[in-house]
Amino acid sequence: MLDMLSFITWDVNPEAFSLFGREIRWYGILWAAGVLCTTMVVQRMYKSEKLPEKWFDSLFLYVLTGLIIGARLGHCLFYEPMEYLSNPVSLIEIWKGGLASHGGAIGMVIGVCLYSLKITGKKLNWKHLIIGAVAGFIVGGIAGYIINPDNADATLGIAFLGLSVGACVAMLYMTYLTSIQTLDKLVVGVAIGATSIRLGNLMNSEIYGGPTDVPWAFRFIQNIEDWKRGAEPIYSLPSHPTQIYEALTYFCIFLIGLFLFYKTPAKTKSGFILGVSLIGIFLSRFIVEFIKNTQVDYEQAMVLNMGQLLSLPFVVWGVWLVWSAITRKEGPIDEKTIK
Repeated sequence: MLDMLSFITWDVNPEAFSLFGREIRWYGILWAAGVLCTTMVVQRMYKSEKLPEKWFDSLFLYVLTGLIIGARLGHCLFYEPMEYLSNPVSLIEIWKGGLASHGGAIGMVIGVCLYSLKITGKKLNWKHLIIGAVAGFIVGGIAGYIINPDNADATLGIAFLGLSVGACVAMLYMTYLTSIQTLDKLVVGVAIGATSIRLGNLMNSEIYGGPTDVPWAFRFIQNIEDWKRGAEPIYSLPSHPTQIYEALTYFCIFLIGLFLFYKTPAKTKSGFILGVSLIGIFLSRFIVEFIKNTQVDYEQAMVLNMGQLLSLPFVVWGVWLVWSAITRKEGPIDEKTIK
């Protein structure tokens, strides 16, 4: 009896239902639910600050586009760049799966910066953008070669990370104050959206952790596609349900963000809520990666895997944002400065 209670057998079908012969997965439903929850939370925050409705409408379009493109390119270019660049058409085959949360985060930041340029009436400085991206690519490539000189995928993946970070820095330089104040609100909604997406990963029986003997360990079906067609299930060893760990963490960060926004003067300190959220989200991701199964084979030889390397810039940025917000005196955004 005790053996039966020492783990949970997770044999949930990832397909919720079929529509016109095409399967609709719980992951897709929960991903859409996460976007909806994010939208509702941020829209309510905009209303509480009496900001123009048209600002939010533009923000939604820019952020959703940045999220989808960034998440897809992040998966392809950070983890397996050689494979995808050898077949560029596969970059747009999003229906086959493959989205990276770090890429989505970078995409959203760039989307917010483009939104900020729009509402402030500023012009995009292509020179700064290109310099930032190229410098980031070079620095990232050098760092990638030092970290893993024997693997071209790892080196190129970190180079593309550097390119993305460099582009973000350049974009933020052009739109800093407006973008940060927007991200202070957006990140609260993103935390609840990320919670929903991690539950979607659970329904897909993917990105779970290594073997463990904790009583809440899960056994996941490893041959899930064959099992759906009638094959006997092949179960993993009892493993850490890291999807649940991350979902619970992100939900707590969401509650903290709401508290800071509505119950404290934190929203008058541009970057504070964003910084706290970035530290919470990506430091927890960094820690969970120690017990999570690696996504690509070359990560086995790395001291820190790609998920951890991708998290570090966000943690560093979060610490800087908190320090900057605490030491800088500043009021809320002045609508008169907006076009």
